[in-house]
Amino acid sequence: MTGSMQTSHQVHVEYLVEIQRLLSPEEFESAGLSESCVPESFICDKSWPVYVRLTNDKVYGCDFIVSATGVTPNTDPFLAGNQFSIAEDGGLKVNDHMQTTVQDVYAAGDICTVSWEVSQHWFQMKLWSQARQMGVYSAMCMVADDQKEDIQLDFCFELFAHCTNFFNYKVILLGRFNAQGLGNDYELLLRVTKDLEYIKVVLQNGRLQGAILIGETDLEETFENLILNQIDLTPFKEHLLEPNIDLEDFFD
Repeated sequence: MTGSMQTSHQVHVEYLVEIQRLLSPEEFESAGLSESCVPESFICDKSWPVYVRLTNDKVYGCDFIVSATGVTPNTDPFLAGNQFSIAEDGGLKVNDHMQTTVQDVYAAGDICTVSWEVSQHWFQMKLWSQARQMGVYSAMCMVADDQKEDIQLDFCFELFAHCTNFFNYKVILLGRFNAQGLGNDYELLLRVTKDLEYIKVVLQNGRLQGAILIGETDLEETFENLILNQIDLTPFKEHLLEPNIDLEDFFD
């Protein structure tokens, strides 16, 4: 990995615990609890907007809490009396027309699991953006199948792409943005501008495989093309993320 870091951030992890209770500042004070400070360099002498008490009885003050619970396909209401093929993750298997193994039944979104050979730069992730794309494509497939017409796999399945906003920052994920499926044979390039942008690209054999773009980087279209075209970036690697270089001049 290459890049630069202006400041270091200490990270403390509590293992094998769950959240016992969330407390407001008033509840924290009235309960007579004291805040856990591990390591000692963590800030503990301030009032936090929310406190969390863990099952090991440690209490931490927080600016905010992120709940990452994952997704489990809710297929139970549809299984009784039907012969659906179920994937390892519990989803209904669908082919490249979004058809399940039950005739005239299609599925899209979190409830389904794709069972065709996917593109090199696409993978299924239980996200609303993919669910929307699958829903649109499923409708197109229903019409095509009903009218006995051929239909090609939608282009949205060529490249994994997700766009959202987090704390008022635009967040774009492209391709194998966390080096998913690349093993240990990859390289990371970083560009970080404090309070403005965060850019991470994943290279393998000199070719762009994925990227994370946070902020108004205006790089998403260029990086999409570089991932899909698999241009060897080795000659440009050292300058790929230089802010004063317009990548569109080189590749678009």
